[in-house]
Amino acid sequence: MKKILLILVLLGGGIINTNAQSAQDKVPHRVQTCPKIGSERTEIILPQVNGYNIYKGDFHTHSMYSDARISPKGRVMEAWSDGLDILAITDHYEARENEKNLLKVLAKYSEDGKPKKSLSAAPYSKPKDGSDPGVMADFNAIHQEAVSENRWAGYNLLLIKGCEFGRNTNDKGHFNALFVKDLNTLYSYNLEDSFRKVREQGGIVIHNHPSYKRPKGSTDKSEWDKMVYGEGLIKGVEVANGYNFYPRMVRRCIEEKLAMFGNTDEHRFTTYRFGSRNVFRTMTLVFAKECTEEAIKKAILDCRTLVYSGGCVIGEEQLLSDFLNASIHCQQVNENKKKGVRTYTLTNMTSFPYRLRQGKTIHELEPFETITISFGKDKNSGEMLPPKFRVENMWHIDYKHPNIEIEIDKK
Repeated sequence: MKKILLILVLLGGGIINTNAQSAQDKVPHRVQTCPKIGSERTEIILPQVNGYNIYKGDFHTHSMYSDARISPKGRVMEAWSDGLDILAITDHYEARENEKNLLKVLAKYSEDGKPKKSLSAAPYSKPKDGSDPGVMADFNAIHQEAVSENRWAGYNLLLIKGCEFGRNTNDKGHFNALFVKDLNTLYSYNLEDSFRKVREQGGIVIHNHPSYKRPKGSTDKSEWDKMVYGEGLIKGVEVANGYNFYPRMVRRCIEEKLAMFGNTDEHRFTTYRFGSRNVFRTMTLVFAKECTEEAIKKAILDCRTLVYSGGCVIGEEQLLSDFLNASIHCQQVNENKKKGVRTYTLTNMTSFPYRLRQGKTIHELEPFETITISFGKDKNSGEMLPPKFRVENMWHIDYKHPNIEIEIDKK
């Protein structure tokens, strides 16, 4: 009897083990906790304006090869993901603080096994012995790394070759060289001579964050500024850098026929500053026929740019009006002649929101949203009022919001 019980126990255990193994076999090896999305790119929908497409660009960013936290490859991937069409990686010509860390990592490649003294791509001031060390870093290689990633990943971004100058910062400021051919040949002790070399290569120079290192944050011109601007060496100004807006620069750009730029000047990650605030990264909106280097540069020289920063659009008043009218479809849907009231629907056809002030009321017109608004008669003339608004998230000359009339039933 004991033998029979033992056999039954062993058989029962075998059955239990077999069942447990069978249940385990049904457990999958891998499960996705979140379904894959169709695209990793944020598409920013903007209209055609006056026959031009609008291309989104950031002409002032940095990589780990100067003083940022991300590689050129990472910058390219980030720009594509953020919905940009154009990117310039403009590493500092002089400030190269990350090189000492790179040299530590590569210490075994040096002759004595120790990292060499931190390099300086170009000195801030002329050495006392008058020697010229020249450029000790290959800036073109930074751009080529970005180009290779762009091609490999199939992002199709337009990559602009550029760099940032910052010599004698306390009285001159920082400037970007863009659309140049050879970054390594731009160095000169005198900053204005570097600007002339940029011009010789067919490139342009823009004035970055114009209040930086100025007395009391002033954006007024110094005597040196008057010289380089007067010679026509400067072709554009950052009216916005990140979330910083420089209202006085709008007048300068309009009066002196300079392109307005809005750039991130990003050293970290764009998600760090922009991702949690429900706004797109700061960008320059370029009005051009096509996204080629020639067409984009021509648009800049013709001052066909607007600036987006922190949910606001900044620029020349007429271009702002044309942009808003291309963005909004306005249709009259009703008229009460007895009360003297006309009702309109306004449909936002873009990814940008607009804040439209009608008297004391502000209408929030969100992306791809339709709202209904009524207008009565003018108290003085008795004429029907058109759908005209002060646009609270647009800025033009002298720190003012534009008053823009919306075209009705336009095709």
